Amino acid sequence: MNEIKNKNLFIRVSEKEKNLIERNADRCGLTVSEYLRQRALGYMPRAVLPEVFFSFSDKLDALCVVCEGKISADTEEKIIALIDEITAELILPQKERLVV
Repeated sequence: MNEIKNKNLFIRVSEKEKNLIERNADRCGLTVSEYLRQRALGYMPRAVLPEVFFSFSDKLDALCVVCEGKISADTEEKIIALIDEITAELILPQKERLVV
C-alpha cells in the first residue's frame, strides 16, 4: 500500500465525535487520517499495548529458545502457535465482517 495519498475527503462531525475519534486514534498510535482510513476499509486498529506486554512477549520468546531441543516438536509447535495467536489477537489489526 505505497500508493500516493493525494486525495482528500471531508466529513462533518460534532465536537464530541471529533474528540472521540482523536482519542481513539491516539490510543492506537495512529494519525486521525490513518485511523479513519483503516476503519473505513474495514479494519479495527488495536490500541497501543503497554510496554509490559512487550517485556512479557520477550520473556516468552526467551523461554522458547531455552526449551528448543528439550521438548517435543509437537509441544514446541503448540507454544509457537500460542504466541502467534496472542500476537494476532492483541497486536495485528483485524478485518471486521461487513454488514450489508
